[in-house]
Amino acid sequence: MLFRRVLSTQLKRLKSSAVSANTVLDYQDIPSPKGLPLVGTTLDLIAEGSTQQLHRYIDKRHKQLGPIFREKLGVLESVFVADPEVMRDVFDQEGKYPSHLVPDAWLKYNEMYGCPRGIFFMDGPDWWHYRRILNTLLLKGDTRWIYDACEIVNENFVREIEKTGSECYEDLKGRLYKWSADIIVSVLLGAETYKKHHRDLDTEVTSLAKIVHLIFQTTADLSVIPVSLASKLKIPRWNRFVDAVHNALRDANSLVTTLKTLNAQDGLLPKLMNEKIEFEMIKRIIVDLILAAGDTTAVSFEWMLYLTAKHPHVQEKLRVNPTMAKFVMREGARMYPTATFLTRILPADGVVAGYGVPKGTPVLLSLYTTGRDERYFPDADSFKPERWDRRESMYDIKMQRASLPFAMGLRSCVGKRIAEIQLQTTLLKFVKNFDIELCNKNNIDIVMKMVVHPSEPLLLKFKKL
Repeated sequence: MLFRRVLSTQLKRLKSSAVSANTVLDYQDIPSPKGLPLVGTTLDLIAEGSTQQLHRYIDKRHKQLGPIFREKLGVLESVFVADPEVMRDVFDQEGKYPSHLVPDAWLKYNEMYGCPRGIFFMDGPDWWHYRRILNTLLLKGDTRWIYDACEIVNENFVREIEKTGSECYEDLKGRLYKWSADIIVSVLLGAETYKKHHRDLDTEVTSLAKIVHLIFQTTADLSVIPVSLASKLKIPRWNRFVDAVHNALRDANSLVTTLKTLNAQDGLLPKLMNEKIEFEMIKRIIVDLILAAGDTTAVSFEWMLYLTAKHPHVQEKLRVNPTMAKFVMREGARMYPTATFLTRILPADGVVAGYGVPKGTPVLLSLYTTGRDERYFPDADSFKPERWDRRESMYDIKMQRASLPFAMGLRSCVGKRIAEIQLQTTLLKFVKNFDIELCNKNNIDIVMKMVVHPSEPLLLKFKKL
């Protein structure tokens, strides 16, 4: 009966009249490009620019094959979906303990080096136990303590930028990684404890920030190579990845141990300790949070700075209307989604867009494609943060369904509130204190290195107001 109810819901949403209420099409009927034995269509991807252009490669496939297709890239066959309603159907089928796709390189590393990790790598009841605790601490109730933690870091960042004068800020990306790490440390300790000790922690935080992005970079380098072979042969790409993870985990664990000695009272660390969780598990949870947030929020804010620098009138609007920061964040996430694909692995045989999909199949939700779809976002290639303002004529509720920067469902981003407050407060602090000017001469494109990065270093001037 449950299967029939899911099927009925799916079929009602289908736009194609070819599928009737009593028909489930076979998995093999899902549109699919022709590939080669063993490697699938990997050579096609390489010809299009390899994994750095995966977002455009998949977008092109959707234009060729439709809103759902299956494709084998390397050793893994996945189903790709670019229809907002079908994407929600996938979340409806994710089960009590949703499972997502973890890069093979990360799993292989954990296996080879006996490295227990936090909830990002967990599934089942253990995952849900710790996820519920984090939901209560991070996604419910008063968030003022998170706001205060972000503000103290932002004030320090602004003072630092003021010292550069009107010159282009050097190594902006590296500084944003440091800013992101500082925010997490401040959230862990609480604003008052961070303010008291941040200078003493600076060396450790700086060291960690410098290597966090290398995990994502080296993981991307391994994405079209069978990890079992790369690890067995110890090819240079694998060795670089192992070194990056070794160093990041060492520094992150050392930092969390140091933070414990500071006896913070109002940050996330003491809140977790009050939950009577063993400290080793707390370390695993926090280390994963540091490593995951370090790259994603730094790159997200880099794109927000790029967009506001490119559109000076938006800076003026932000100074008059601070709520505009939320719209800039949403529009930036639409155009440059940090995670261009959300993944879920079906826990049981299911139906996706009218096709039977077997248990265990990875389903990838193509956020880059839906975010640039003219049906949901007219003039989709233009930066228009006003489109997210419910008072504006261009606002359409369908946009909310086509752009999911933090995913949805039980396994949505647990750090969503931290990221939202961090990104919005920092942007407002910047435009309140500076005119932001873009100095790059070339057009900035997207390259994928696990998350979407600008194609060249951003050159920005921050002119004191």
